[in-house]
Amino acid sequence: MLKRFRSTGFAVLLSAAAIPAHATTLADALVQAYLTNPQILAQQAALRATDEGVISARASLLPTLTQTISVSRETDFNVPNAVRNPTTVWNNNTQLTIQLFDGGADRLTVDAARMAVLAGRQALIQVEQGILFSTVQAFMNVRRDQQFVRLAQNNVRVLREQVRAAKDRFEVGEVTRTDVAQAEARLAAALSQLEANRGALERSESSYTAVVGTPPRDLRSPPAAPVLPNSPDKAEAVAMRKHPRIMQAQFNAKAAELTAKATTKNRHPNISGQVGYDFGARAGGKDLLTDELSAAIVGQWTLYQGGRLDSNRRRDVALLQQALSNVQQSGYLTRQGLRDAYTNWQVASASIQSNREQVRAAQVAFEGVTEEAKLGARTTLDALDAEQELLSARSQLVTAIRDQYVAQYQVLGEMGLLTAEHLGLGVPIYNPDVNAAASNRQQLGILGEKRIKLFEKLKKRNGN
Repeated sequence: MLKRFRSTGFAVLLSAAAIPAHATTLADALVQAYLTNPQILAQQAALRATDEGVISARASLLPTLTQTISVSRETDFNVPNAVRNPTTVWNNNTQLTIQLFDGGADRLTVDAARMAVLAGRQALIQVEQGILFSTVQAFMNVRRDQQFVRLAQNNVRVLREQVRAAKDRFEVGEVTRTDVAQAEARLAAALSQLEANRGALERSESSYTAVVGTPPRDLRSPPAAPVLPNSPDKAEAVAMRKHPRIMQAQFNAKAAELTAKATTKNRHPNISGQVGYDFGARAGGKDLLTDELSAAIVGQWTLYQGGRLDSNRRRDVALLQQALSNVQQSGYLTRQGLRDAYTNWQVASASIQSNREQVRAAQVAFEGVTEEAKLGARTTLDALDAEQELLSARSQLVTAIRDQYVAQYQVLGEMGLLTAEHLGLGVPIYNPDVNAAASNRQQLGILGEKRIKLFEKLKKRNGN
């Protein structure tokens, strides 16, 4: 079903590469928006920042190496009447610390950070879908308003001819001055409508530029729209599995659950192992005043912090409840959005055929009334009304075609499939794994993965 869309719809788009550079296809607009839109680029940067949360959280699983260097001046006041020559003393302390036990809070925090990264990836997909849909809307709005301008220009030409004919017939006494005034009034209204349509076109072009990054230029006819499921139930089934709104909420809920579990362990003892070497001497001296190598197991319990521990627990439990409610709400919003989009598509599709028939009938009526008016069987007002009905029918058809096309992409977006990868745009797809892997290498080094897995095994063995 959706594979057919790839092979028919965007195969046409991608084959448009042979069109001269000044022409713009829908594929060109989508590709440019995906690669250059600042909202997508900003969300990609935000995701890279979220990746660092895993690195920060996982640092607690790795040893900490610190070095402290101090320099001091000492004077001996214990010797009466002696020469108190101050001396400079320096000291260097190197200490290696590794956390052995904290009740498992650190490992839960790492897992929560990983869930936050997965949620961030879904947020990026949501932004991508929004920008691509806005591109389709902007592209079709420009084409719609361009057709409106052409229709208005044609209407002005027809009405000018009507005014000229009315004046000629007035000169020979076939019509009255009222008929001429009616034609002139319609012409003035048509000129006003033409300017309004030009203004709407300028606004649509501005919206297009804001999304795509460049002004629209020679927009080509769009290709076949994506083939969609033949029932809203089938489309909804895909949406409930694929939509990034739902998946993001689910990952956020899992992150909140892990964070709440980690916070419940804030009264567990924290046990760490420490190895240190301390040495120091007087400036200018050859003998070390301090030369010690030490090793220790340190246990620490937090018994009271003014109510902060219990407050943090209650806060994270409340945040978990919020996240779970957001999961439910995301399902409601997705179902509603999908149903609304599907209805819009069906309504627009049903109206196109009737609009085509309306245009055909209005065209016949206009031509007939115009000829009858020339013979005196119809008034000038009849001819003007027939021309206005034809213009209205054509405008409604243009709007229905635009609405149907946009609604099909809206349905695709509500199914969670309006992405550069699914559309097969043929552009390099942003891969968040690249940044995550690079950050891991910087933190862990060549043997880092093996080392971190060893620490995690040790912690699990110790009951964390």
